[in-house]
Amino acid sequence: MRVILCTALGTALAFSWGATGADAQESLFMPNGYGVSSPAVMTHSESDSEWVSFCCEAEEPACDCPSCDASADGCGDEIGCGSGVGCGCPACVAAKKGAAKGNRCAQSHAGVFYANDFSYLKDPKYQGCCLGDGLKLMPVGNCGRFGTLDIGGQYRLRYHHERGMGRSSTTAPPNQGFLDTDNDFLLSRLRLYGNWKVNDNVRVFVEGIAADVSANDTYNPRAIDENYADLLNAFFDAKLTDEFTLRVGRQELLFGAQRTVSPLDWANTRRTFEGIRGLYKSGDWTIDGFYTNFVPVVPDKFDEADYDQSFYGVYSTYAGYEKATFDFYYLGYDNQTVGAPVATDFSLHTFGSRVWGTAGDGWLYEVEGAYQGGRQSGLGLDQSAGFITTGLGHKLDNMAWDPTLWFYFDYASGDHGDGSYNRYNQLFPLAHKYLGFIDAAARSNIISPNVLLTMKPQAKWDLLMWYYYLGTDSATDVVPGVGFAGAQNTTSTDFGNELDLIAKYSMTARSNILFGCSHLWAGSKIIGTTDPDFFYTQWELNF
Repeated sequence: MRVILCTALGTALAFSWGATGADAQESLFMPNGYGVSSPAVMTHSESDSEWVSFCCEAEEPACDCPSCDASADGCGDEIGCGSGVGCGCPACVAAKKGAAKGNRCAQSHAGVFYANDFSYLKDPKYQGCCLGDGLKLMPVGNCGRFGTLDIGGQYRLRYHHERGMGRSSTTAPPNQGFLDTDNDFLLSRLRLYGNWKVNDNVRVFVEGIAADVSANDTYNPRAIDENYADLLNAFFDAKLTDEFTLRVGRQELLFGAQRTVSPLDWANTRRTFEGIRGLYKSGDWTIDGFYTNFVPVVPDKFDEADYDQSFYGVYSTYAGYEKATFDFYYLGYDNQTVGAPVATDFSLHTFGSRVWGTAGDGWLYEVEGAYQGGRQSGLGLDQSAGFITTGLGHKLDNMAWDPTLWFYFDYASGDHGDGSYNRYNQLFPLAHKYLGFIDAAARSNIISPNVLLTMKPQAKWDLLMWYYYLGTDSATDVVPGVGFAGAQNTTSTDFGNELDLIAKYSMTARSNILFGCSHLWAGSKIIGTTDPDFFYTQWELNF
């Protein structure tokens, strides 16, 4: 009955706008708490081995699980079945782990939906009811004989007004930025998934997407705007030991602060791969090894893996220190696409690490860097490049609106023409998250001191201001664009200055709306007639 009532109530509220459910977890636009980097995301759901499986064989029997010590754990006696959300001793486990406070369903959705966590529904003390809760942990078969099933997804609308950002058929070349272009368009995206956990050792996850764009007649859609109906994820997990899980199939990848590997949620289509992974977790170590092929988006066809683009590596995290966490990674990327420009025929090997944490009295820090070697086969040159990011932040707890101020310095090498190829390849990042939301500069041939300020004037409001100076490492090399290309000279290092502003309002636990605007003052390296302006507003609903 609780499942039926919760589903019906959530659905009704969804269409009343004022209670549509909001994603309070990390947002693409305000990532990881507005620049306060979070630990690496383990891109698989942890085993529920500590939970007792469904045990209902008749109506409302008692669960066959150990009784809990109320004095030690704050838990009651054995839990009854029949609620439709599972049974066992969830309250005890939650107490031992330190259950999340507040609205626990607001943190349920992760950067990749196969890592969503709905374990709070197993807590008999949980009294909330968020949109979609009634479609989670549903028993499959006779009272869960064949495991549980989660069904959910996301709907997102985003309106863009872009000036000087290219993508217009009225200019020559048609997609070039920093010219007098003016575009208005609406992006819509629907994601739906099913997560079937057969038991603690086997699960199947499938997620589809439908993405579309409505625009003025002169707008040329980006490659990341449209994908009419396709699969983002389609894999199965097999837990071979208590520490090791094998995953096979199509899967999104998300590691660390997403400077190197990300599903690119800013895109209307998202990014995915196809292959095999091994996920190991023991003590303070998590290690993720994978061999995959990139899956490019083809809007009107079923997306297939490109076997000329292989992406593989190992990403590990150590969390054994109280105030510091470390990432260590190796990432390999081979691109041998037939008929591609010579600059895209390469085999790259990136060795990197990251450390972040706190230093007491509200101080925060982050450092990430990588060296990139290999071969630019199409150019006949060896690769020798790298990047580094350093950040120092401070939480000003004694001030109104709880501001947090960060000072960052970003560097990525450019090509100097010294006999090897020095332009850093940013691989598959969430590029929109860094170096300006206008997406004029990739993490290549860049030198950027920047300042990030975040504030929270009220419980449901979050504000962000990010200012960048964008310079270049090499005047003779260009700065590759992310969202659009711009003509550049080879005599200047001054790319420009950018200011980004965002206001986000969390409507309810799983729905939010945000407003953003950005302006880039073009530097002397840019050849163009217009400084880009960007305004957007987005509504997002998770369920």
